[in-house]
Amino acid sequence: MTPTDLLTVDDLDAIGHEDHPDREDPKGLVDRLVRAVDEGRIAEEADRGYALSLAAGIAEESIEDLDLALTLADRAVDEDRRHGLSEVGPRADRARLLHLVGRADEALTELTELRPLLETDPTATYLIEILEEVGQAELAEQWLTDAVRALLARGPDADDEGHSTAMVYGLVRTRHRLRHDLDRPHDDLDDLADRLDVAADRAADRASATTNGVMFWPEAEFTALVARFPGLTEQFGGTWDDHRRLVERNLVELTEDGVTGLVLVPGSAEAFAAHVADEDLDPLDEDTLDGYVDDHLDAVEGHAWPPGRNDPCWCGSAAKYKKCCLPRSRP
Repeated sequence: MTPTDLLTVDDLDAIGHEDHPDREDPKGLVDRLVRAVDEGRIAEEADRGYALSLAAGIAEESIEDLDLALTLADRAVDEDRRHGLSEVGPRADRARLLHLVGRADEALTELTELRPLLETDPTATYLIEILEEVGQAELAEQWLTDAVRALLARGPDADDEGHSTAMVYGLVRTRHRLRHDLDRPHDDLDDLADRLDVAADRAADRASATTNGVMFWPEAEFTALVARFPGLTEQFGGTWDDHRRLVERNLVELTEDGVTGLVLVPGSAEAFAAHVADEDLDPLDEDTLDGYVDDHLDAVEGHAWPPGRNDPCWCGSAAKYKKCCLPRSRP
């Protein structure tokens, strides 16, 4: 087996895009992914579940073979569990497939087993999306209410106050949106959501004017930047896929540390080059980049992160976030 036989995480990320050329033959692509797993041709063992999840999604959406999709989803869950990875996404997707094939009771059992994670895992709000998809919006509201009230009753933890605050914020925002869809009257937790939104807007405004924002380089800008200053690949990644993965993981880590109101600001290769030339600076020096970021964030409007799972991805690919940069946050 040669290195070219391996599927790297970059390969898997690319396959996740709906415009990938191999998507024209979905059955062949599913077979390729499964054989790569079975033959040990996934470059990193921990990405085996990712490959199987991709195959399951293609089997469902492009081949419309729900039984095959469910079989692959089962395998993806087993792989992620074996490698100690979060089971929220794979198991929630399996629950949705169980519902689609008429096994609604099993689907709800699966989701209920994951319910406690709403109080500990920021990604667990995906369960709410699945509950809504399977017609359980009222149950989703109750789960959110119970999780928020449990966190509030627990009080701030000296070692984890920021994380708890971020958890509450994510839950009450999701709950607020869901209650609006259900035409529920405003209650005390909706008031809390409003107050936290105001606070987050203020934080976003501050981030837009300071280095608290997170800069990323759109594809064309990244290409132009590293062509002119190749040494910057050490900071920003060797490819645009590498860069997007670094940015997404940085954002996730900031969120896990309790940071809210994150704002993404696109960089400009031309503006950076002008900044370097005007002051005769070393483009590879971190202080040079910091100075550019300070100036740039003052002049360019940022975009709140994260987008909704079904919204266009922040990177500008036009693909849905859940099928583009969201999977890049995988460790």
